[in-house]
Amino acid sequence: MQFPWRAAPRAAGSSPLTVLVAVVAGLLLSFVGAAAVLHADSAGNAAIGYQVGRLCPQTVSAVFDGGGLTAAEAGRVVDVVGEQARAAGAGTPLVALYSSVRQNDFDGKHPWSRFGYRDGAMDNVTVLEGGSRDGLWVPRSVADAGGITLGSRGLGGTLPPVTAIYADVADPVSGYWCSERQRIVPNPLATEGATAAPIWFPDRARFAAYLDREHAGEGAALSVRFPRPVPGTVDDAASVVAVGADLISRVKGALKAEGIGQSVVGSNYLAKPVEVAGKASTTVWSAVLPLTVISLLVGLAGVAAVTGQWCQRRQAELRLLWARGAGPAALGGRAVLELAAPLLVGTVAGFALAGVALPAYAPSPLLNDGTVGTALLLAAGVFLASLAVVAVVTGVWVHRTLQAPGGRNRARVLRWVPWELLAAVAAYLTWARVRSQPVELAFAQPLPRTAEAAGLAFPLLVVLTVALVTVRLARWGLAAAHRARWWRVPAAQLAVRRLAAAAGSAVGILLVGVLAVGTLTVGVGVADAQDEALQTKSGLFVGAESVAQIPRRAVEAGLPADLAEHATVVGVVKSKQTTVLVVDPATFTRGAWLGDRDAGRVAAALAELRPGQAMRVGTAPGGSVELPWVGRVRTVAEAASFPLIGSGIGYVVTSVPDPRDVAVWQAWSAEPVQRLTAGLGAAGIDFFNPRGRAGALDGLPFLTVTWTFDFVTALGSVLAVVAAAALVLAVEVRRRQNALAGALATRMGLRRGALVLSHLLELGSLAGVSVLAGSAAGWVCAAVAAPLLDPSPWLRPVASAPDLLGLVGVTAGAAVAVVGLICLSAVRSVTTARVGELIRG
Repeated sequence: MQFPWRAAPRAAGSSPLTVLVAVVAGLLLSFVGAAAVLHADSAGNAAIGYQVGRLCPQTVSAVFDGGGLTAAEAGRVVDVVGEQARAAGAGTPLVALYSSVRQNDFDGKHPWSRFGYRDGAMDNVTVLEGGSRDGLWVPRSVADAGGITLGSRGLGGTLPPVTAIYADVADPVSGYWCSERQRIVPNPLATEGATAAPIWFPDRARFAAYLDREHAGEGAALSVRFPRPVPGTVDDAASVVAVGADLISRVKGALKAEGIGQSVVGSNYLAKPVEVAGKASTTVWSAVLPLTVISLLVGLAGVAAVTGQWCQRRQAELRLLWARGAGPAALGGRAVLELAAPLLVGTVAGFALAGVALPAYAPSPLLNDGTVGTALLLAAGVFLASLAVVAVVTGVWVHRTLQAPGGRNRARVLRWVPWELLAAVAAYLTWARVRSQPVELAFAQPLPRTAEAAGLAFPLLVVLTVALVTVRLARWGLAAAHRARWWRVPAAQLAVRRLAAAAGSAVGILLVGVLAVGTLTVGVGVADAQDEALQTKSGLFVGAESVAQIPRRAVEAGLPADLAEHATVVGVVKSKQTTVLVVDPATFTRGAWLGDRDAGRVAAALAELRPGQAMRVGTAPGGSVELPWVGRVRTVAEAASFPLIGSGIGYVVTSVPDPRDVAVWQAWSAEPVQRLTAGLGAAGIDFFNPRGRAGALDGLPFLTVTWTFDFVTALGSVLAVVAAAALVLAVEVRRRQNALAGALATRMGLRRGALVLSHLLELGSLAGVSVLAGSAAGWVCAAVAAPLLDPSPWLRPVASAPDLLGLVGVTAGAAVAVVGLICLSAVRSVTTARVGELIRG
């Protein structure tokens, strides 16, 4: 028995254009489905990467801290933690013990100091003198304060001799020290005796003996960490959290059973980031799901259009097979046999493209185990759905054309459903939900709002509404096009008639085109708005790219020349809700974060301030006001926002009666925090609490919105390709009719220029309406959605849509290029047509 139509797959090659469009349709369907799954998973992993980057690497796993422990208790706690860590598979613990800060005797001098021991501490400091590991290692600050030299023995000779002087650990600390920063980096601006750098013992046994002898009543502070590789995916992080939770439970139970270590607390800092990352992934997936489904439906509609073209090209063959007894189902199988191979090739190519291009459209190249398999299953499902569409469309075409010609088309009922009204109602409900989202507080401060799928879907629903309204108006206009009498302009008349004759294809192209341009515009607009808002808010929040607190004596001496090139000194006075800044007009613009402000104008405005005058910021009262530690001033200028003050209540002055009244002085730099601290250290200027703009705010809520709309931008680009392919397909489906009509018209006197203009008007009107309606919808949606989706609207300025004129120009240029190429192809088919062959065919 021979397999019927076994040559059907090879027969597809007789129509290269149909094969090409089928391959493209399969590619786009597979890419959209697979990319949505990969992108959502990537967003969760990017969230983990971002949050782990804000954590100390040594606090990624479980950590244990305790205080007031005797040497014996601390030793037993360390042993218990080590035993349970081996049982839980948590790795090798990194143990540290610290005494309290006190004035310890060294050869008759009593510098403020503390003693400590940490595994590997001597391998992670810079030795300045000595280096033998059988004695104490003293920091330079303590050695200078106490006159300590190599060989000195503290506490009346009861301590091991000093065998090394090391450089104090300063900010920003390395990964080894990040979890111990508060204990090993002293605050040079704090009161005397509040902090001190530690003197390291060579081993834990001798430190324990010191504790028993000198700190029997106070005890010691314990720190246990578990260094391990930083997890890159949500699954890896969840595994680390599970191991940490198990370890904490085991240690608590063991210590409770022995009745020791009541002050020891276990913490699992990665648990919350894992939860937040999972929510971020779910939010991104839920937000892009509606547009993904729409894109898949559009792709399946493209497969249906390809099948319709195939039916027209195979009309004679299908009629012959039907006459020989083949039914709609069998002929649908015939179409599947011929188009399955191109669709399969496109599906495989689309899946491969989704994986290869992952770094280009997704926020992280890392994926959880099983994600690729899920994407593959979805791609396979989309492929099977496309085959089903091919079979159904062919069967319906055979039934309507051959079995029951002239029958009623029930699909027309769908045209009367008010889809645009349903989309508008959904858009309004999402808008209302975001507007009514309550503000969460922590320590009386508002928390950044977590992005919701409903809010992220709002601009997409608005674009969909605009696209549906455009389609409805276009359908009405084309239905009434037969009344147009524009024969004085034959090019326009012919263009309108061709559009009316292919109304279904025209409105389909409009729908896809408006969706493509609209989603592309709103995706770029909202993503750029969130990026800019995060940068602006963090810049205003910190005041500069990097900031460090410095002592008043350094202000009086002035910054060295190399540091002053990119830094300025600012005094900060805070009283209740009011912030007063004391700035240097000559250097302020060198170090402060100005955003889009003109540096010359800012410098000029500050230079005009005289003693007793101030610039008011935000809603601060004007006129004559009394400022704490500054005295009475008169406001002579105003600004909506200012670095550090933001848009809150504050004043800016350039002088104060007595600089000693200003308690806090800061160095602001336009360079990264590493360069600022290096410059301060090289100049011998003490500093404390340096911080950079990049880590000032929790950017994950902003990034979640950005990642979502980055994918929306990618889908918009895909839909744009679909729209261009649909335009090509619409012309190719009617190539024979258009060629015959155009050839007859030219032989009746229609000039070639009019013929070209006619096709330009026909195709240009579709592209022009798509670009105009899509760009307008996207721009307006971006302007409305940007502030609506701002996670921290109380931090000014609120996110606003960026200038999208360049994007609109590029979109319009691309549309002109596509229309021009398709127009040339259509005109060429007319000029090279042989009327006799067309009529006989």
